[in-house]
Amino acid sequence: MLLFVTLLFTTLATAQTLTIRQESASSGAVKIASGDLLGVSVFDVPELTQELRVAANGNVRLALIGDMPVAGLTTEEASQNIADALRNRRLVLQPQVNVLIKEFSSQGVSVVGEVQHPGVFRILGPRTLLDIVALAGGLTKTADTKIMIQRRSGNGEKIAARLKSDDAGAALAGDVQVFPGDMVVVPRAGVVYVIGDVAKPGGYLMDSNGSMTLLQALAQAGGPTPNAAPSKSVWLRKQDDGYSSDKLDLPKIARGEARDVELHANDVVFVPNSRLKRTFASVAGIVGSLGSATIYAGVH
Repeated sequence: MLLFVTLLFTTLATAQTLTIRQESASSGAVKIASGDLLGVSVFDVPELTQELRVAANGNVRLALIGDMPVAGLTTEEASQNIADALRNRRLVLQPQVNVLIKEFSSQGVSVVGEVQHPGVFRILGPRTLLDIVALAGGLTKTADTKIMIQRRSGNGEKIAARLKSDDAGAALAGDVQVFPGDMVVVPRAGVVYVIGDVAKPGGYLMDSNGSMTLLQALAQAGGPTPNAAPSKSVWLRKQDDGYSSDKLDLPKIARGEARDVELHANDVVFVPNSRLKRTFASVAGIVGSLGSATIYAGVH
């Protein structure tokens, strides 16, 4: 028996609350890269004001100092190194140096994954994540609420920003900056499948915390039909070497006599028909049914 699962979509707004978490120990400040145009100024010493292009070897040639490596440094670190060089050479007694990135060498932000228009978007300076998502046409209806940002520095630094549909005002206050050369990755949200004799078989989007219990999934699927045998339900979870399975007594779980189950993405809950004796008695039978079913990418 074929099970045709039609998955409907729920919309995620792009102007959502951002809870930002650093994935690495570093601050997330953008690093200077080869090809960047720097503006260097020294307070009260206008003759040392310069615009310098970072060479392919990562150096800039500073007036009175000469070549200095700056690629891979933040602007604050470069400012401190230039100030130290001026002080150590006794060129300026108490130098106050300011370094700004006036033009980025890599001026495109790559946006991939669950957005309406993935691609590379040209920006001349830092933009907020909400701006970048808007440039890509907004999130798709199957987008996860956790967005990853890969910094352009190439040192593996990543930032995760979780979207929540709570307070749009807080989104503006807590937005994170994206720099030219960064990559923004919007993954697909986790989906759990409830199939068999339920009112609305299909796939159901996990919430903003990436979690869903068995009873929550069953409620979204409309519960078992009158012809179902809920006490003989089966729960499948895909493993590296196949599927693990557990029998579920849904009436006992609903009455609180057995624990509810925390589902993972791609888990399958199968509720059999009371008239079917052996058709789906095995994991192989259920997996075979899934393999022959048409499951569309989407969620209820």
